[in-house]
Amino acid sequence: MVACISGLILFSCVSTKNLQPKPDWLTSRPMSTTNYIGIGSAPITADVNDYQQIAKKNALNDLAGEISIHISNASFLNKLAVNDVFNETFDSRTQTTINENLEGYTLIGTFEDKTNYWVYYSLSKSTYQSFKQQRIQKALDNAMSKFSMAMQYKGDFEYYNALILLVKATEDIKPYLAEPLLTNYQNAEIYFGNELFNEIFECFNDLKIAPVQHEIVVKRGQMIKDESLTFEVSDRAGHLMEGFPVVADYSSSGLINNKARTGKDGRVSFGIPKIRSKKNIEYLEAKIDVATLLQDATNDFIIKKLLKNFRIETSRIETTILNPVFFVEITENKTGERLGQGFGEMCRETLIANTCDYTENRSDADYILTIAAEDRKLEEVSHNCKMNFKAEVTVQNQGGKLLYQRSVSDIVATQSNCESARTEAFSKGKEYIRTRVIPDILTQLF
Repeated sequence: MVACISGLILFSCVSTKNLQPKPDWLTSRPMSTTNYIGIGSAPITADVNDYQQIAKKNALNDLAGEISIHISNASFLNKLAVNDVFNETFDSRTQTTINENLEGYTLIGTFEDKTNYWVYYSLSKSTYQSFKQQRIQKALDNAMSKFSMAMQYKGDFEYYNALILLVKATEDIKPYLAEPLLTNYQNAEIYFGNELFNEIFECFNDLKIAPVQHEIVVKRGQMIKDESLTFEVSDRAGHLMEGFPVVADYSSSGLINNKARTGKDGRVSFGIPKIRSKKNIEYLEAKIDVATLLQDATNDFIIKKLLKNFRIETSRIETTILNPVFFVEITENKTGERLGQGFGEMCRETLIANTCDYTENRSDADYILTIAAEDRKLEEVSHNCKMNFKAEVTVQNQGGKLLYQRSVSDIVATQSNCESARTEAFSKGKEYIRTRVIPDILTQLF
């Protein structure tokens, strides 16, 4: 028993003696004014390559994290004055780009104990800056090539192509949008990010969208043809712009397609198949569709988010909506008795209550509402009389086109005499037409 204990004590001493002490860079993180430091670790597993690669990756992430991002006062981002939420997103994406572009770093050391493996990298700040300037110059060369071509397009009044290239140039320098990007262009030193921003701003600011007709008048239930809702896109000098995406918004419902592109004549049109609004005035507004233009130019989320909030001019067409005019025609009962003024008054009051107008002159009407009603005795037993009310309801436009048709039946009244039964049946029929049929007509038409 004593021998066993001695053996355990001896094994413990040997194991402790074989463990190497932690290096200084683990016990106290190194500080350097000339180098970036990156230290990462990973739990030891059965797969040596796996945990070593994870530790290396973590060390490089740590190294990239030491490379801070400062937004220069002469940078594209500073010019845009983007919000904190965007800055956080940009910083995150830029940090990833820094990590992906790391080069020139040196492995200083590794260490492992029973549970973890560590890696220590160092990167000279001057080396990093040298590689970074090379990448910036390459990005600037690509961007400035697109910029020069964009200026040619702008000079030829092809603003769509100019903007597409300016956005693509922004995409080239995306990792360096926080940098001043001081460079030489046409024998002058410029801050390229600022210059790029100014040109994008000026292109949008030069564009003008205006309605061909500022005001139109339409009746509820009618369509507005495309030619009435037409806008023209040009620059301030009047040069028409082809191929620009335009987005429209109608203050009421009914606009089927709210996006279109200008043709060679710089015009774009929208149509509304049927005006349904009960208001007297509605508005159709249109503006250049920046989101679609950016989609044409780039798939980059950051660039789209960065440029989508450029202030764009909005143009408006005012639509004055007139009430539709009805002429109501009530036919005689087959018994020869008239339905009386009650039916006509009910129709007139119901239509007016639903923002429609009523006329006594058929030729002045937009719609002809016809009600052909009749009563029929069903049976008369033991001094009880049962009467049935039936009606055929139609609506036509002034041209005679049938727009609505409905048969009303199964309305029955039973009274002690046929006259009272007839009166009740017609009263029930009138109420049914007031509460069910006329609302259905208005729904179908408008």
